Amino acid sequence: MPEKKDDTSKVNIFWKIPMFEFLEAEELDRLLSLCTTEKIAKGEYVFLECDQPRNLYVVVKGEVKLLKQTEDGRETIVEMAYPGEIFGEEAIFDGQPYPLTAQALSDVELLAITRTDFFTFLRDNPDLALEIITELGARLREAQNTIRALAMERVEWRIARVLLMLSRKAGIVEADGVSIDLPLTRQDIADMAATTVETTIRVLSNFKKMGLVETEKGKIILRDKKHLEEMVSEGCSQV
Repeated sequence: MPEKKDDTSKVNIFWKIPMFEFLEAEELDRLLSLCTTEKIAKGEYVFLECDQPRNLYVVVKGEVKLLKQTEDGRETIVEMAYPGEIFGEEAIFDGQPYPLTAQALSDVELLAITRTDFFTFLRDNPDLALEIITELGARLREAQNTIRALAMERVEWRIARVLLMLSRKAGIVEADGVSIDLPLTRQDIADMAATTVETTIRVLSNFKKMGLVETEKGKIILRDKKHLEEMVSEGCSQV
């Protein structure tokens, strides 16, 4: 059940989102005042694919996975949303049903703003619309790269790409590498790389033997991020 925001410290979450960082403090306060807080338990759905658009969401705590259902009924993870990231914007902007299903990967706290309220805010802040166009352009480019990778790259390159994406979004730099401490299963990684869980386990085992990654207690540590980046670059040059 949505509840009206009551913690003004949440305004800080907007500073983490590049498209909002140029706004003045009073505008961020106003934007926050238009939001409600939603708390979603792990495994529950924020919205389903083909639901009518209601809200634009900002992740405050936890992680959300965005899923696409295939024709045979399987679910593939298309994208992940972490604290300080927005999701659901495609449907909000074009008014069409949500193209993906959003499911809580962990217990999450979200800020939600209705389509009507967000458009009113945009009309009063036209420069924000330009920032959003830039952000959506970057996301489109990333989506095109992902589509190309899934269609043409070797599975090792695809899994390396997924690990690097996770490290960019949620990685913590430590003395022994970049730690990805997320409630992700091998099946989740397989879904993001469009492969089987058996293949994912085999590839990660090979990466471990090569000294590229280490796994411990549900955590993945990238020991040699540079090598993984070179692997992905090689994949790009050969497709």
